[in-house]
Amino acid sequence: MVTPAITLTSNNYLFFDAQALDASFPDGYEVRLSTTNSTVAALSTVLLNVPAETATVWNSRRIDLSAYANQTVHIAWRNNSNDQFVLAVDNIEVKEVISNDAGVEDLTISDTYVTNSTITIGGTIENTGLNTLNSVDINWSTDGGVTVNTNSLTPSTASFGSTSFTHTITATALNPGLFTDLMVWTSNPNGVADSLNANDTIRTRFFVNNGTTVSREVLLEEFTTAPCQFCPDGAVVVEQILASNPAVIAVGEHACFGTDAMTIPEASTYCSAFGSGAPTACIDRVLFPGETSVAHGRGTWSANAATRAAIGSPVTLNVTGTYNATNRQVNADVTANFADYAVPGDIRVTLFVVEDSVTCAGSGYNQVNAYNNSAGHPYAGAGNPIVGFVRRHVLRDVYPTNDAWGDNTVIPTSPVLNTNYVKNNTFTLNSTWKSNDVSLVAFVSYYNVNTDERVVLNAADVKLNNLTSSVGEIEKDASSLSIYPNPTADVSTIEFNLSTSKAVLLSVRDMTGKEVIVKDFGTLSAGVQKIAFDATNLTNGIYFASMKIGEEVITKKLSVNR
Repeated sequence: MVTPAITLTSNNYLFFDAQALDASFPDGYEVRLSTTNSTVAALSTVLLNVPAETATVWNSRRIDLSAYANQTVHIAWRNNSNDQFVLAVDNIEVKEVISNDAGVEDLTISDTYVTNSTITIGGTIENTGLNTLNSVDINWSTDGGVTVNTNSLTPSTASFGSTSFTHTITATALNPGLFTDLMVWTSNPNGVADSLNANDTIRTRFFVNNGTTVSREVLLEEFTTAPCQFCPDGAVVVEQILASNPAVIAVGEHACFGTDAMTIPEASTYCSAFGSGAPTACIDRVLFPGETSVAHGRGTWSANAATRAAIGSPVTLNVTGTYNATNRQVNADVTANFADYAVPGDIRVTLFVVEDSVTCAGSGYNQVNAYNNSAGHPYAGAGNPIVGFVRRHVLRDVYPTNDAWGDNTVIPTSPVLNTNYVKNNTFTLNSTWKSNDVSLVAFVSYYNVNTDERVVLNAADVKLNNLTSSVGEIEKDASSLSIYPNPTADVSTIEFNLSTSKAVLLSVRDMTGKEVIVKDFGTLSAGVQKIAFDATNLTNGIYFASMKIGEEVITKKLSVNR
């Protein structure tokens, strides 16, 4: 690659970016110069020799051309590697460097601020002049205002070096519900006027709201499949998170490592957008710092879920409706109400149908298990594959049916405060799904062409059988069931209230689905019932206690920790 003829002035530098595209096969190259013509023979002066260029990230390079001032030159890049991969070169520029010059290289600022709050502006100032930068002013203004705020710095930064800065401002008279445009620029490098202004300024904007929040339910979407040998451990991690963090709602999406009998098209769509393998999980569909994709490994699920749970949401979310057990008709309303201004955008409503405790056996269900011989793991000795693996939180269906990314007709681009936005979903529950184990999971999320910006604003869930019955009033005794203490070290109490005398059966399963306790209490009389549950013979871990009360079944998580 050879440039056209370039006539140099004084203090000229060559700037360019380069990278090798494969770290295992890094290309090397030379930068050569000729003062006569562009033939290979004439390009004999080697300006730079790079044996192996930095891989996968751009490396900015510069070469001093002042020795060729006022001459006409040709510059060439010569790849001298033998059987390497690909060398990329970009942003080639020859320009004169002045003595005193500085500019804002990057800017860090939060996306949202509360009106009249304190705002911290951070960033990097680059010394693009020949002299050491000993003083410079950093300036800012908002919304094109005439008021300019200035902070003087004394960085002592060498030529082509950079220095970070932090500047705290109190933003006043900011209007909630609107974006504020922010302009930050440098001036007076080393006390003189900056004669090159093209690199001085960065513009950005932030959103302003009132700072009102409601509690957040965190949506954890786990990618898992039956052929995935490490997915049993993903299931363990999810249950540990649910046991320790009640603000998390888990959904198992069967995709990202082949498919199985529980894979639905929407799960594959989500995998294509967010995933790169299994077990991975999206936490509110946020791209967290340090992660390379929205769906990430299980080592950070718990911490990232806790981070999201601690951040308030601007929108409340509720799921109400009716369920007709006779014809299995579901009528579910998802209601969103904004307590504060949300960043304007394409905001959508989605409803998941989730079935718990799916325990089929056979092709497409038997779980490959890498931990069968791993002593101490919950699935050690469970078999490989595990036949009858208990699958939690299986995504069964998505509404609306025509778009995996939700309904965009319910919530306007800029939601109005304290206004109910309702999405009705009416459907017939699949006859093979156990209604007692079905939940409805609703969430509000952004949609953007950039998949890193499809963040969930809030989520909510409800057990299907906890919806109002449309077939008369049915007494639900199991809904009042509680277990305490939980976690337990020895004995807990299971308490519930019977409206009439009913048969009661207790079944306890471990995380592998193995039944470890079963006890038939026969028919108990109406009123408050307290049953002692002895856990002294159970090892530490998570268990699922299922109480069958008449025709009702409710399952509660129980943690044994001693």
